[in-house]
Amino acid sequence: MGKKQALTLIVVRPGPLRDGVEALMATVSPIEIIGKVEVASAALRLVFERRPDLLLLDAGLPGAESWSVLRYCRMEHPGLRCIILADNAEQVREARAAGADAVLLKGFPADQFVSTVEELLDHREG
Repeated sequence: MGKKQALTLIVVRPGPLRDGVEALMATVSPIEIIGKVEVASAALRLVFERRPDLLLLDAGLPGAESWSVLRYCRMEHPGLRCIILADNAEQVREARAAGADAVLLKGFPADQFVSTVEELLDHREG
């Protein structure tokens, strides 16, 4: 019996971080990246329309966009697993307070990222 494909939304500005996250996600199966966006409005629209299983969210989005996306997802889509990619300890605290399932400091090892994703996806249905 195979695993259900996990729909994944990446909310990270274009650049090396997004490229790296996308490359690492290619090693996790089965997943389908349903979108790569860098603004809250596009992220919220895709969450509403496509109902992803996993959200990879950069804490460094302008203003408080990251936290508004995370809070919306917690209220409206409690089954959505959210990983925050944080720049510093303050963002780690904010992400945990806002309900992130996992927080990784940027510069994380690839194996830590992959194991975090796999663990969250393994527990998404139960």
